[in-house]
Amino acid sequence: MKALLVALAAVAAAGCTRVVDLDVAEGPTRLVVEGRIELRAGNGSGHQEIRLTTTDAFDRAGPAPAARGAVVTVNDGAGQVVSFPELATRPGVYAVDGFQPVVGRRYTLTIDYLGDRYQASHDLLPVAPIDSLYFVFEEEGIPQGDSGFRAVIDYTDPAGRDDYYLWELRVDDVPRIAVDPGNRFRIISEDRFYDGGRVVGYQPYDEEVVDPGQRVSVRQVALSEAAFRYYFALFEQTTGGGGPFSAPPASVRGNVANLTDPGRVALGFFSAAEVAERVAVVPAR
Repeated sequence: MKALLVALAAVAAAGCTRVVDLDVAEGPTRLVVEGRIELRAGNGSGHQEIRLTTTDAFDRAGPAPAARGAVVTVNDGAGQVVSFPELATRPGVYAVDGFQPVVGRRYTLTIDYLGDRYQASHDLLPVAPIDSLYFVFEEEGIPQGDSGFRAVIDYTDPAGRDDYYLWELRVDDVPRIAVDPGNRFRIISEDRFYDGGRVVGYQPYDEEVVDPGQRVSVRQVALSEAAFRYYFALFEQTTGGGGPFSAPPASVRGNVANLTDPGRVALGFFSAAEVAERVAVVPAR
């Protein structure tokens, strides 16, 4: 009887729920930079965008606050400094038309915001073309999830150089990206094990189902080694899962330096890249 009472007490204790209110201290507000100078076929307008936001309170819902009123310029590596005015209809987005970048040049972003000057530089790297984009229907299963069509690409990696890739998926002009641990092994890649090889049947978004009639775009973006390491760390942080072997929570440092106050670092990454793109409509099954 005594053993039974002890067991019942243990079960009762396990079933209790205690609500604990945590007072999470707010850190300093930091500038967040999302920007890429792109060279891509079909971009006759030369439209380029830099998006600036700030960090927010830990428990705040909604989009990140826009960083308004900044002065944003990009040096094109050939002696020209291009101003990026803020769009009146899209706060925090700084854009320009008629900016056609060149492979091999170094582009330097300068941001003046709230008394601080931030700067980042990146060389515009070439990317291999996508040879083909097509769709494969897969039945529901554990590895891939729901049944349906997946976007598949073939491409040939250039031989004799270090290449790093990022893939972006758009469906009916809406970007798609799943928060998944596999992101750091699927939607970014380095050619260490397939330099100069032909890659066939690759599904960078193998869990994203697309439907017949939808317009699908796959963009293949050149990354530098530094950008590859940044994305790898970012995906590791956002999809770590909290297990005993997960990466400890920490800010992922990009390449944007605060020249005025180095201790007040910015977040995000600025890059320049050639982008290859293929567009196709999902067929009927």
